[in-house]
Amino acid sequence: MHAVSFITAIRKRATGLLCAFALCLCAIPARAETITLIGEDNWYPYSAVKDGQNRGFAVDVIQAAYAVSNIQVKFIATPYSRCLMLVQSGKELGCFDSLQDAALAPNFVFHKEAIFKASIGIYAKTDGPHANASKLTGRDLRGHAVGVTHGYTYGSEFEGDTSIQREIAPSDSSNLRKLVLGRSNYSLVYTRVVDYLIATYPDEFKGKIQQVGTLIEDKLFVSFSKLRPESGRYADALDKGLRTIRSNGTYAGIEKKWANPLP
Repeated sequence: MHAVSFITAIRKRATGLLCAFALCLCAIPARAETITLIGEDNWYPYSAVKDGQNRGFAVDVIQAAYAVSNIQVKFIATPYSRCLMLVQSGKELGCFDSLQDAALAPNFVFHKEAIFKASIGIYAKTDGPHANASKLTGRDLRGHAVGVTHGYTYGSEFEGDTSIQREIAPSDSSNLRKLVLGRSNYSLVYTRVVDYLIATYPDEFKGKIQQVGTLIEDKLFVSFSKLRPESGRYADALDKGLRTIRSNGTYAGIEKKWANPLP
């Protein structure tokens, strides 16, 4: 073989090997990035600790949305008030599920696409003096003792109304127990949470409380830390993912899965 032909053959072989190597690299999936978010430990069916880990509708939606950008999510569970504190102080990246109301909007970075919408119901004791009310709104709560859950916010109008006496409880279940005991005239709890609590604790709540109105129906989000420079990027990635899973049917599948969660 002539020297020139030999060199040409070597070059072709080297080029082929490089192309094959490049194709192999392309075939290797990009390594997933991992972030940590805090979900509430006791807010089923949206987010709660079950079998030692965070489970719930919001957990599944967030996981699926971030998977679009090849981002894996590690979840930490805490009470909601601590969740907000850790994120506001910059110790953690994000907390869910949060209303973007006057109490929280100035202190956190919010994405644009909501994780979901939900209603806060107004509940009264079935055999109490307020049981005959119906279609109540926030204005009807003025001058009354109203059960709320520690750390939660209930929309800008309610948060700004100082005429309402707050009866604060450590959890939604405690909030409803206070109502049953007559410690409050009304309780504010998300309707799907109440449905789950009645199914889980029928002896305590079934037939003893009833919805007499709706405070608000509003969107809920992940609240990101203003002290973390990466918050904007992860908020944008979440928006991208939420738009994608809503358009490709993934979101509808998650809704179906969580339509009737078991106690």
